[in-house]
Amino acid sequence: MTVMPWTQRGIARYVPDDRPDLESFQREYFGPNSIQLCRDHFRWLLEPPEQDPEGPQFWVCRRNGGIVGQQAGIPFALKAGDRSHRASWAIDLMVAKEWRLRGVGPTLSDAHLASSEVSISLGMTDAAYKSYKRAGWSDLGGLPTFLRVIDPLRCLRVSPYGGALASIAAGIGKPALSVASTSYNLAARVRGGRLVEVPAFDEKADELWEAAAPQHTVIARRDRAFLSWRFDRAPNAGRLRRFYIMKGGRLMGYVVLRVDRWRGEPVAVVLDYLARPGWLMPTFALVVEQARRERVSALLCRTLNMQAARPLSMMGFLCLRNGLRAPTRMMVRPAPDRQELGPMLADPRNWFVTTADSDIGFTELGG
Repeated sequence: MTVMPWTQRGIARYVPDDRPDLESFQREYFGPNSIQLCRDHFRWLLEPPEQDPEGPQFWVCRRNGGIVGQQAGIPFALKAGDRSHRASWAIDLMVAKEWRLRGVGPTLSDAHLASSEVSISLGMTDAAYKSYKRAGWSDLGGLPTFLRVIDPLRCLRVSPYGGALASIAAGIGKPALSVASTSYNLAARVRGGRLVEVPAFDEKADELWEAAAPQHTVIARRDRAFLSWRFDRAPNAGRLRRFYIMKGGRLMGYVVLRVDRWRGEPVAVVLDYLARPGWLMPTFALVVEQARRERVSALLCRTLNMQAARPLSMMGFLCLRNGLRAPTRMMVRPAPDRQELGPMLADPRNWFVTTADSDIGFTELGG
């Protein structure tokens, strides 16, 4: 294809006049009940705290007067090493069937890439994965899911592997899991930790971010502005529960939970978490105990965080590296003038990622 500006190839940023045609396109290609057609969700998605100065990160491609493709992004501040960079999660790339393999998808992707210093995709389709690989994106592998069985017998109904993992947990037995939960919970309380449910994030979140961020090499900013947008102002905010881990009057960590139903059983999903150094295990110990008291069948946490793997394993979490249904792939690409970030960003051991990142937490069981 001849190299030319994407604005000359039918690509433009979304404007309100596009809405009728966009809804018709989304209804056909995402489905009539898709989250993309929810107007409250759409408005909220265009209002993140890290705004793109050039306009909303939503691009459409028009051919013959109609919309034949779209690409959206969620701009955010990425801490990589000691610096903050303009980054964006690439989401909702879709091209009409008759226009696939005709340059529309790559051009939409190029428009998104040009808007940030770093572009990241999480949970892409097989077709998008192949396209990104050809375009030189780095493959970070999958996002593991950590499963903590709360009630082994009920988990037999929802186990993603024919009951195999839950059967192992059942062999350990509910009493043993309860003892482990109680012991770690007691250890957290001996350290002075207590779990407090809060209606919304407050200024304590900024102090926690400043204390917790240095321990992670690559992490999306999680200050009060981001947390308030992502959880307190989200269209489904009423379904989300926010817990502070407090020691006296000091915030040591937080966890955001949502209870989903999977195959008829209530399952608590950790959408996001962050803890001060040394407080990750107490944080999860208190949350496991909360889940046990509320009689959910299991606790799920999808996260890429090398520092969390061993503590979660010690507390009885099973690591499902291929997720519940299929691997959640992650890929990254720095801008041409930020290639020095390549080695740091290409190493999955450097990353802290949760279901709150990108769009994988917008639907049941984090997608």
